[in-house]
Amino acid sequence: MIACTRDCYDTCIFDNKYKPLNIFPINGFTCSRGIMDIKRNSINRIEYPIIDGKEVSLHTAIEQIARVIKGVEDKSKILHIDYDGNQGLLTWYYPSRLWNVIGASTTDYSICSLEGHEAIKQIYGTSFGALPEDFLKFNTVVFWGSESAISFIHGWKILKNKFKVTIDVRLSETARRSDKYYIIKPGSDVFLAIGILKFLLKNKKIENIKNLDLYNVSDISQITGISEDKIEELANFYSETKPLTIIGFALGRSLNGGNAISTISLIPYLLGIQHGFFYSNSQGWGIDFDYLRGLHLARPSKIVSMAEIGDKIDEFQVIFVWNSNPIVSLPGGNKIVEKVREGKVILIVHDPFWSETAKIANIVIPASTFLEKEDVVYSYWHQYLVYNEPILPKKGITEIEFINLLSKELNIQHSLLEESPWNAVDYSLRKTGITVDLLKKEKITKITPKITYNVKVTIPHPNELIKPSGDFIVYSAHPNYTNSQFKEVYGAKTAVIYNSSFEGYGYITSTSGKLKVRFKKDNKIPSGVYFVFKNSLLTDEGISINSIIPSNKGKYGGPLLNVNLKIDFLKN
Repeated sequence: MIACTRDCYDTCIFDNKYKPLNIFPINGFTCSRGIMDIKRNSINRIEYPIIDGKEVSLHTAIEQIARVIKGVEDKSKILHIDYDGNQGLLTWYYPSRLWNVIGASTTDYSICSLEGHEAIKQIYGTSFGALPEDFLKFNTVVFWGSESAISFIHGWKILKNKFKVTIDVRLSETARRSDKYYIIKPGSDVFLAIGILKFLLKNKKIENIKNLDLYNVSDISQITGISEDKIEELANFYSETKPLTIIGFALGRSLNGGNAISTISLIPYLLGIQHGFFYSNSQGWGIDFDYLRGLHLARPSKIVSMAEIGDKIDEFQVIFVWNSNPIVSLPGGNKIVEKVREGKVILIVHDPFWSETAKIANIVIPASTFLEKEDVVYSYWHQYLVYNEPILPKKGITEIEFINLLSKELNIQHSLLEESPWNAVDYSLRKTGITVDLLKKEKITKITPKITYNVKVTIPHPNELIKPSGDFIVYSAHPNYTNSQFKEVYGAKTAVIYNSSFEGYGYITSTSGKLKVRFKKDNKIPSGVYFVFKNSLLTDEGISINSIIPSNKGKYGGPLLNVNLKIDFLKN
């Protein structure tokens, strides 16, 4: 038994021949990435440890990494960067123990879903929402800022025959396949949600809420770009059909994102819709991620926002990366490249594949893929916990093997590193009622979450919100890629900015820089919106579009990636 470990709602589960299991909600099919995983596994692999471009033995590489770490007097100047390239408990969480024991700095893990988790918790006390079984109970659904037709295919399949409404800033694939859609201006989602509440109050479907009377529907119509009649239409749809609302992660990376997500999530509660929203269930299973990271006994010396790593790069002498590709994905990631090339930062990467970050690293250690090692995998949608068993011959070394070798070379002895990984996993699962022994025996086990909602009804004061204006860049998923993964089989594509009016080259400019990019006309993109797929962020010069994203943060600390830009087209 093995589950896909990627940052994906679906978390498909396969048998030992890598055939998707025919169990709900996996239902016997997988995505275009899952189909290609076995083939991809042997392509573009890092085969040997590398120091400054030369192949070396693993022992030599570990010795050199230890020398580098010992040479940094202030350990807060060592930054480890990791994220959800593999969400296995032994791959992503447990290895942080070594860096916390050392006293290194870490990130706030905010690049993706943190903004929304924290926003929904302000309303419900938890961000836990609908389960797959709950999806079946609804006859209607609203996809709000979610490209579910591409990035959530099993959820989409369950909801295929339901009446679907999409709210987005462009005619996405999800919008195109829906029964009805509403295209609004970027950053205006919170205003639309408040507009819906205004009409629900007017029609006596809900009670009055503090701050609601401070908003004017006419202003909301102007801000969102849709008519008052359309806003009332949406309010009536909510009150009459009681839909499930799927809230996309992209909202949290947008202007007013945290306030938008909390307000959207409130609508189902006010209408008495049970289990009426879904964002991400990862924080509701009872898995003790903090224990796995060892935060009960050792904490990082400093926590850096993922929005600000580029701006704060001068604070670090060493960066260690695993499970992520920061020079592509992070705002200002190009500053990591600059400092490495200038010799001011030593970059160490542990990765199975030659990612863009691995290619510029001073020291590279080959890692094992999820198909080659044991792990425990959870989903942020469905309830299955899976014991992953390797189905392919192992290459490289696992994250556990790496930190064991390095801690031995550093002569570090600490109870966090002496506790066996499986004992740590076992303890981290104590609130789920599942043990490692049970999991290894049954291979796949369902978690029964124990969720308590402590609802606080609140909407933001107008002074908390920014009225959006100007041109915005927006991102979304491509069906063949998971962020920067899968170029090995589907090819590397350079950035193309889709827009309503121009084809050719031009410049995008922000307060953090300027890039020459290729533009392409697309009639599905409204004026003022500039759209790019997340898999193709590198320009013709090999610089990530994220390099000019400012280090702005949302209300709860998540990076703002969908931001205002200045656009200059070049005449042909």
